[in-house]
Amino acid sequence: MEKSFSNISKNIYFQVFISILLTFIFLIIYIQITDFQPSTSLILGLALNCLGIFWLFLFLVIYVVSKKVINWILLPFFVFYSIGLPFIKNETNILDFILYIGIGVGIGLLMAGINWRLFGLIIPGALLLGIAPGLYFGWENTTAINPLEQTGIMLVGFAFGWGLITVASRTLTKNFVWWPLIPGGILAVVGWGLYIAGNPESAIGFIGNTGSVGLIIFGIYILLMRRSFHQ
Repeated sequence: MEKSFSNISKNIYFQVFISILLTFIFLIIYIQITDFQPSTSLILGLALNCLGIFWLFLFLVIYVVSKKVINWILLPFFVFYSIGLPFIKNETNILDFILYIGIGVGIGLLMAGINWRLFGLIIPGALLLGIAPGLYFGWENTTAINPLEQTGIMLVGFAFGWGLITVASRTLTKNFVWWPLIPGGILAVVGWGLYIAGNPESAIGFIGNTGSVGLIIFGIYILLMRRSFHQ
């Protein structure tokens, strides 16, 4: 009996059915615990989110039942969930879409590139993770009013994307991949310069904050480097 149940549980159709069931339970709980007021935007967002949540549950069910980690299943989760978020939050400005979709697709591509060891997926994934926040915090969610200041914030965000390529490349190779730091460094210097020109009073704080993020990224790279040495 136990062996029969084990065979059924490892069947892909059974796993898909369980994932759909869990998704419906998630949807019911969401409607119950939130002030659900149906609207076209909210329904569309929930539909996209549930489609993404289904893939997340499928990933978890396969892992629990079969003890297999199938990382590519998380790619549609990040994509669909990030597309649905702007509709749920009713933030349908173009830059809101760029932020959520850029981060979701960027994380998905980055994970897929690391899982399949494809540098061609890591590059666009890392760049999206820098470009999307750079555009959003430079031109949407910002107190800056000077175009020079806003452009500076955007370019520094782009620079972080290039730096992330170097960090993520450590998962594929033990060699130091230095070339992304050239465009990243140029963008960072130009971005800081434009910010200083546009808002010299806040320049020290901005450089300090972005420099702290840079140090965190560098720290992650050091940890990955130590891990590769132990392997």
